[in-house]
Amino acid sequence: MKQTVKSWLEDLIIPTYKVGKVVTNPLFLENRVYQGSSGSVYPYGVIDKITEEKEDKVYKAIFIENN
Repeated sequence: MKQTVKSWLEDLIIPTYKVGKVVTNPLFLENRVYQGSSGSVYPYGVIDKITEEKEDKVYKAIFIENN
C-alpha cells in the first residue's frame, strides 16, 4: 500500500484577544519568580496582560495530511 503526503498553506482566521501594553521597566526586574523565569528582561519589554477585547486575526497555517 502506497502512502501519500499532502501539504498546503492556508490563511486561517482565529478570534484572538489583544495583548496589553509593553512595560519597559517592570516592577520585578530582577529575582522574580514568575512561571519559573529569572534574570533580567532587558532589552525586551514585558507583556503581562491581555485585554478583554477580541478581534478576528489572520494566521498563516501549514496543513500536513497523511493518506
